[in-house]
Amino acid sequence: MDRGRAVVGASIVGALVLAAGLAIELAPARGLSTDILGGCVSGTFPDDDSDAAAWFLTEFANDTAHDVHVRTVRVDTVQGVRLEHLALAPHPTADAAGLTVTEDAARPSEYGRTVPVDSGLVVPPHGHLDVVGRFVLDPDQRAGFVRAVVVTEQDRLGRLRTVTDPSAYGVGRGEDLEPTELGCEGP
Repeated sequence: MDRGRAVVGASIVGALVLAAGLAIELAPARGLSTDILGGCVSGTFPDDDSDAAAWFLTEFANDTAHDVHVRTVRVDTVQGVRLEHLALAPHPTADAAGLTVTEDAARPSEYGRTVPVDSGLVVPPHGHLDVVGRFVLDPDQRAGFVRAVVVTEQDRLGRLRTVTDPSAYGVGRGEDLEPTELGCEGP
């Protein structure tokens, strides 16, 4: 009789431990985050400039104690510009600017080496994901911008989660541009 109670008691304890573990795993896991709440950074060129362009850099942090698997990185809004380069910058310097307005197609040295965006990237515990991009103003536009870098990550159960840096990065020609033309306000 005591042996039967011991088996039933052990089974109940085992079921409770399994249920607690399953509940913890089914809860949405934290992953990448960004401290950026939005905003806009923009720069302009003279009216007669032919190749208005800029580089941008943004950072996501993995504040967890586990790896974060990144599936995709994309820019949500591209308006009046063409996105020529989107890559990861594994080791930018601490003083890397958010926006560098330049016609030079080579990335700013502060951004360090860049690697292509592809699936399977892993951000280690307490590591960072730095995304760098280059955009060029369309020839028939006075101004344009990119807004919202979106990262899709996958947790251990295969669930997808997105995190977005809502910042806008704009470039234009001339001095009398409206904030909306540079992505600083509006949709």
